[in-house]
Amino acid sequence: MSHDMKTAVMRRQLVAVCFAYGGLPMSAIGAEAAASPQAASPTSVETRVQALLTKVKGSLRPLKGGTFDMGDWGNGAGQYYDIDTYSRPLHKVTLDGFSMMAYKVTYDDFDVFTDATGKQRINMDELGIRDRAPKRPAGVSWHGAKAYCHWLGTLTQLPFDLPTEAQWEYAARSGGRRVLFATDNGTIERRRNFPKEWTDEEKEPPLPDVGSYPPNPAGLYGMSENTYEWVEDWFDENYYKNSPENNPAGPAKGIEKVKRGSVGGKAEISAMVFMRTKAVPQPMETTYPNGPDYEKRIILPFPGYSSYSTTNFRCVVNSLPKKIK
Repeated sequence: MSHDMKTAVMRRQLVAVCFAYGGLPMSAIGAEAAASPQAASPTSVETRVQALLTKVKGSLRPLKGGTFDMGDWGNGAGQYYDIDTYSRPLHKVTLDGFSMMAYKVTYDDFDVFTDATGKQRINMDELGIRDRAPKRPAGVSWHGAKAYCHWLGTLTQLPFDLPTEAQWEYAARSGGRRVLFATDNGTIERRRNFPKEWTDEEKEPPLPDVGSYPPNPAGLYGMSENTYEWVEDWFDENYYKNSPENNPAGPAKGIEKVKRGSVGGKAEISAMVFMRTKAVPQPMETTYPNGPDYEKRIILPFPGYSSYSTTNFRCVVNSLPKKIK
């Protein structure tokens, strides 16, 4: 069979997938899925997409709307927990109800997306592939995270998106409770509800598979496990000073996007629920094309949707379960 004939057959099969999801346009699944050398067969892609949608819908955890004080509330003695000013001032936020994925998106999940849309699989280079495992959280650029959530929205006709920063903190705090850590009991107990400690002299352990530790009371896993999570908002260090109370969505524009989670490394203090950091939406990496010569290093964007292994994400649906069929 010629290349053109094969492509036509695969396109017809992918059209069938689109009709299975309510007559969606071919672009929703990816008419060029077979163009990627890593892509699975079209029949396999259809099956995997359907399984992913079932899994995602089953993983959504509802969070009723409510009002909470967002940011670093301090210890009551006039001292803040965060030495950085990014997480203050404390300010009132009121959110509508939403649902959030219980788990960070895994490599397995993201491979379904890239295979179905004909995109390059992430982190397939010599260094990145060492961090790859099916159930580990996927290391993705902000653009990749955004595209994945919108792809789910197109397939399901549900308002999937990246969480806003306020939604992320509200969920990590199980509806705005004043707990320092997004664990099952609000504290860190190494090995039981948080990764084990390791020293700089030791080889850094791989990231744990999603769901390795107990969820917080809202049923959300891994919101504080030595990794970052992308959110929707642009970063502005002064945004908290003039943030609107109702459903804040961050500044209208910016250069860097907000990341939440364990923002400062492996120490417990970096995993407090109000900690913030930022990064450009298309992460950059340092390469050494002429060997380990520091003076001749080159900084380039990660290819495609690839990123550091610790830069992860999950999606929200901006509605409550009664609207999710």
